[in-house]
Amino acid sequence: MKIRRSLVDRIVPCFASASVENNDFFSLSALLQKMNANCGSYDDITPLHTACELGNLEMIKFLLAKGASPHKVNRFGHCPFYMAIKNRRCHAVKLLLMKEVTVNLHPVRIAMEMIQAVQNRDYPLLHAWALSGVDMDTKDYDGRTVMHEAVYLRNKSMVTKLLEYGATPLEKDAWGQTAMDNAQHETEIMALFDPLFTVCCPTKEDYLLYKAHR
Repeated sequence: MKIRRSLVDRIVPCFASASVENNDFFSLSALLQKMNANCGSYDDITPLHTACELGNLEMIKFLLAKGASPHKVNRFGHCPFYMAIKNRRCHAVKLLLMKEVTVNLHPVRIAMEMIQAVQNRDYPLLHAWALSGVDMDTKDYDGRTVMHEAVYLRNKSMVTKLLEYGATPLEKDAWGQTAMDNAQHETEIMALFDPLFTVCCPTKEDYLLYKAHR
């Protein structure tokens, strides 16, 4: 009997996630009467993980109302919010941010993922990260930010987009170099930093004061 119950407990969450994939609210409602909304599959993937991965706003709202936790992590350490970001589901990201949900990843990991997005010129993914409310000046293990990488790649359009998202060229890496230091010989990129970062706010402290008084 215990073995049978254990099998049911493992199978029902899989059916629940399938219902989410099929946008089947009727079946999902019936399954949630037999299981906790936070129960996951063998990989600890909950219905909310699936809904966020797909960016199904109505399903996300439904599951949150049923008590699904946006902080529940799967076997890979990913919460539903991360699934929405990683799959570039910007509307879902904005919805979860309104619910005051945060990404439960270490800042270094966040920086590494955003830097990889810059390397891949993945503008939609970077947009999703920016919408999530993370600090766009988050640093990796070497103290490098997305702006360091964009300048290194001499990607003017990426630098422009990062400035729109609130990233700055003022953070120092492990060698004491800012992205603006690295851009000194890149005239077009330096023009993007002027005059806000070259004259008005030459340090991060100055920039934070500037933002606070806007």
